Amino acid sequence: MLERGGEYFWELRKSLTDSDRNLLQHLVKGKTPTLQDKAVLRKLERKEILKKTKSGYSFQVPLVQNYVEQVVEEEE
Repeated sequence: MLERGGEYFWELRKSLTDSDRNLLQHLVKGKTPTLQDKAVLRKLERKEILKKTKSGYSFQVPLVQNYVEQVVEEEE
């Protein structure tokens, strides 16, 4: 994973739509998804990026969350 991690994240980022990326960025900033985000949330659950919890949604893999946080930080 460590040797091929860059390729995985590059493929992940390439596979996400603007709506997907925007929602993930909102989540790492602590914002709550809206009703309009429902379809995107389901899509990201099917892709096993997010999981539904009692308190909302969270990343299934902390490393993916770290990656999204890093991307958000670089874009700001």
